Amino acid sequence: MQFFCFCCVKTWLAIVTAYMLLANQVIALEKAHPITYYTELYPPSSYYYNDKLIGLSVDVIKLIWQDQGIAEQPILVVPWARGYQEITHKPNTALFAMSKTADRAAKFKWVGPLFTAEYYLIAHSDSQYSITDIADVYDKSIAVIRNDVTQNLIYDTEFPHEQIIAAKSMNDALALFTAKRVNLLAISKSGLNAAMEQRKLGKDQFKRILLLNVIDDYIAFSKDTPDEIVHAFQSSLDKLKEQHLALKEEYKLH
Repeated sequence: MQFFCFCCVKTWLAIVTAYMLLANQVIALEKAHPITYYTELYPPSSYYYNDKLIGLSVDVIKLIWQDQGIAEQPILVVPWARGYQEITHKPNTALFAMSKTADRAAKFKWVGPLFTAEYYLIAHSDSQYSITDIADVYDKSIAVIRNDVTQNLIYDTEFPHEQIIAAKSMNDALALFTAKRVNLLAISKSGLNAAMEQRKLGKDQFKRILLLNVIDDYIAFSKDTPDEIVHAFQSSLDKLKEQHLALKEEYKLH
């Protein structure tokens, strides 16, 4: 009887010890990786499919976590302007995917590139615009995404600000355009293609009339993020080159 009780106590102690070790490992992992992640809904980079958040950027982030031995982290889906505000003002924050432009380069720390995006000026297919420069459509209205690179690209021109409608998301900007509440839309080629596929929109509704820019997109980290975290993420991304390339093919991104 005493031997049986001793074995029970020994087993119980072993279970408690294992649980404490596991709890300590989880706490250590959380302390070692204090990053809050944000993204927007912008297919094919990040979007919901069957209530699951997927996309090239989401899948790459998860591959990096696995390579780093980091437990899967929550990803907060917010409008772009909200995510941009968070990464600008809150420590230990990541936002993806962000176009790395000259005016943003020094504001954040970067891991990537994840993919390259071509940004176009889109008109309705029945429009008669024939342009060689954006100045040719300064008399038109245009939808962009608030605080997004599309807004920056248009603001960098002399496009009249009163004719620029800044939507909170790509879906809202696209809705303004398809409802013909604006004449033009600034959007990435890959984003428009994915949106057309998801919404079953005919390609004959859209006409690319001007290439605005070609920009690489990255995971952006707040400026105070420890360098060791950023460097480790970049090292993992470089190491996962084959998987990264396969994902770019799957999501039709380059």
